[in-house]
Amino acid sequence: MNKLKGVFLNILVIGSGGREHALCWAISKSTKCKNLYCIPGNAGIEEIAKCYNLNPSNKKEIYNFCNNYSIEFVVIGPEVHLEEGLSNYLISKKLKVFGPSREASKLETSKVFSKKFLKKNKIPTGDSEAFNNLKDSEIHIKSIKAPYVIKVDGLAAGKGVIICKTKNKALKTLNDIFIKNRYGKAGRKIIIEEFLEGFEISYFSFFDKDNILTFTYALDHKKAKNGDRGLNTGGMGAFTPSQKVSKKLENQILKQIILPTKKGLKNENIIYRGIIFFGLMITKEGPKVIEYNVRFGDPECQTILRNCNFDLLELLYATSTDSLKGKKVLLEKKNVICVVLASIGYPEKYKKGKIINGIEKAKKIDGVEIFHSGTIKEKNKFLSNGGRVLSVTAKAETIKLAREKAYEALKKINWKDGFYRNDIGIKNFK
Repeated sequence: MNKLKGVFLNILVIGSGGREHALCWAISKSTKCKNLYCIPGNAGIEEIAKCYNLNPSNKKEIYNFCNNYSIEFVVIGPEVHLEEGLSNYLISKKLKVFGPSREASKLETSKVFSKKFLKKNKIPTGDSEAFNNLKDSEIHIKSIKAPYVIKVDGLAAGKGVIICKTKNKALKTLNDIFIKNRYGKAGRKIIIEEFLEGFEISYFSFFDKDNILTFTYALDHKKAKNGDRGLNTGGMGAFTPSQKVSKKLENQILKQIILPTKKGLKNENIIYRGIIFFGLMITKEGPKVIEYNVRFGDPECQTILRNCNFDLLELLYATSTDSLKGKKVLLEKKNVICVVLASIGYPEKYKKGKIINGIEKAKKIDGVEIFHSGTIKEKNKFLSNGGRVLSVTAKAETIKLAREKAYEALKKINWKDGFYRNDIGIKNFK
């Protein structure tokens, strides 16, 4: 059954981050949601779903859980489990799944594949070359000018893109990848790419076998420190909308990037069911693809779902059953900001098990929702359990007011082992 009229589902969400908390939060609001489960979940998700500490990489264990708990619909959050083929496995067992197949996921899980795909389908992107050894990549670096963009081929938790301002830094990075094996199998192949100038946006679109439904966008902040300095992270904050993004630009993105992507997938005989998050650089020449992502972003998901004025569960289910035709997304015209509270030391070494106080006080501020990432609960207290720990979101009529609410909420959270950026959303004023 493709439509959910009169149908109530037992739903399983896979993942443990802020993205999955936001997905559970939105799904739990649906009148079609009967029982909501999450594997493995976190301390925040536990408040709205039944969490079980199972390993999502164990496909048989996940299927047995689905069987035992009469799960009818599975939503897969993290890209790593898509790469492992969890979607393929569960679909082969006759379950409905939101999340693309292992083959379709190569758009994200292999930078070399995605670059070939972009070039083959004449989709705007930066010039690049692929390498699988130190010698050839060093020769190439020495033949081009700085800055240099080096990307490892495989998944690296959002930290596999290194921008090097000097030749020495680029050569050291290549040594780290090929000799020190810093990225493991993800770094067996690399892309050296043209440095693009402009501003970045994360653009989201739902895909089923035959249809596309454009969704919305957010602007992400990837660097650890204020002023876009420091190391790359999985994302330290986001906001939506932006005065820089016009309807004309959105139409350009649809015609030059989204539609050719759909056509290219069809030409490759790849059926894609899920969401594509297009990482785009808006240059003077127009939008160009930096990367494909085959899932909701984090923290973009926490940001964009705050403005959803529709039944997300129904849309996710329609995507998984090739029923997107005629569907619409209704979005509130509000400004949303998300600020990530992370453990000091992230994205490198950090401590776990530190008490976090004040979350309930922060949540009481009008327009604020807090999504958990790396948290656990012991003796009725929240403890840190990861690098990115909380996503503090705020919704208001203006970005200025949304910023004020988010940072007011952050001041109420008492956690001396955490840090956050103070400049999330400032990009909107520049």
